[in-house]
Amino acid sequence: MKNVLLVINIVLLLLVGYLYYLQFGNKQPVKAATVSSIPSGAKSENAKVAYIDLDSLQNNYSYYKKIKTDFENRQSKANDEITAMQKKFQNRAVQLQQKAAAMSPQEQEDAMQEINKMQQDLQNRKQNIDNELYNYNSKMKDDILNRIQNFLKDYNKDGKYSYIFSYEPGFMFYKDSTLNITPEVIDGLNRIDSVKK
Repeated sequence: MKNVLLVINIVLLLLVGYLYYLQFGNKQPVKAATVSSIPSGAKSENAKVAYIDLDSLQNNYSYYKKIKTDFENRQSKANDEITAMQKKFQNRAVQLQQKAAAMSPQEQEDAMQEINKMQQDLQNRKQNIDNELYNYNSKMKDDILNRIQNFLKDYNKDGKYSYIFSYEPGFMFYKDSTLNITPEVIDGLNRIDSVKK
């Protein structure tokens, strides 16, 4: 999702630069939410722009908070499982080291194989857990993104906005708060989710 957001924000930055050029390059006034010159292929001469503040969305969208909590719980359980496996491995290694002097060469070899297998099992399980968490996180990000996009299609079915961007601190130097539709989007998303329950 961060890559998608980065691309969207880069496009937004280019659009802001273009607006800056139009405002100060041609000495013709440009309305805050209107682009007077649209690239070829656009339907309208005046493209209206709005934005969604991602921080506010993440802090106030109930489904996002639920998914985040669920992911954190899964991550915590995974960490607990790995910690328990590591502890078991370390205890068994110490136990076998203490007995090593009294072991026959065959028993020492068996002990080394046991330790190697435990270590390999630990590494494999850790890798599997990392993959499971990554896949779950990716799936949830895609789900949230799809929910937002589907909501915005319905929200903007009247064509009021030509572009709706995401705002993330650090990617824009200036934003006009009158173009912020975040509260409406959060309210709409939360209402949709409460109806689905």
